[in-house]
Amino acid sequence: MPAAPPRHRVAGPVAQPRQQYDRWRGSAASRGYDRRWQKCRRAFLAAHPLCLFCYEQGRLTPANEVDHILTIKERPDLRLDWSNLRPLCKPCHSARTARDQRGSPAG
Repeated sequence: MPAAPPRHRVAGPVAQPRQQYDRWRGSAASRGYDRRWQKCRRAFLAAHPLCLFCYEQGRLTPANEVDHILTIKERPDLRLDWSNLRPLCKPCHSARTARDQRGSPAG
């Protein structure tokens, strides 16, 4: 039986930058994603099962992410308010998050 080819591994401590980033970023709970958020998220996705952005374009895509319209940093008081949430699929949520991080208008 043939042997698997050797794996190429980058020399040096690869995990160190990721660990530093994780320490800087903080835990999910410290960023507002605690047990109350998980419960709210589950209920919201059960009530809104389709991605809003895809639906507006005529596609029926299951939502698996909940997006804050106004970020938790901007309005922590609206963290669990359904009027500040929208259901998105992973690709739409990733695109929206990337736009936000670049400072472009979201939408």
